[in-house]
Amino acid sequence: MKSNETERNDFMLLGSYPPTEAAMLLERFHQAGVAFRTQPRTPPPEPLSTVLIDISVDSTRAGEVAQIHRDLFGDRLPNNASSFFRGRAPRTPNPPEIRPTI
Repeated sequence: MKSNETERNDFMLLGSYPPTEAAMLLERFHQAGVAFRTQPRTPPPEPLSTVLIDISVDSTRAGEVAQIHRDLFGDRLPNNASSFFRGRAPRTPNPPEIRPTI
């Protein structure tokens, strides 16, 4: 989806998704009127050749995009290649200190 109001550099990479997940996201973005861009990613060499689709979204709609992502995928960890989720990941508590017992 292209918007005359959204310039090229107003998009942030949300992440790389398999086609099924990408379709779910794009459908919801379309319904919400969130501008997005897609780019197919070249599959890696065999044996793990998987088709992925890079999805970039309008950076001014970050809150809505995050909510849509959460609604669809729950609390799954965000895509590590994503610039969108940097700095937005929840902090995990420090592991408990392990003390030897004697």
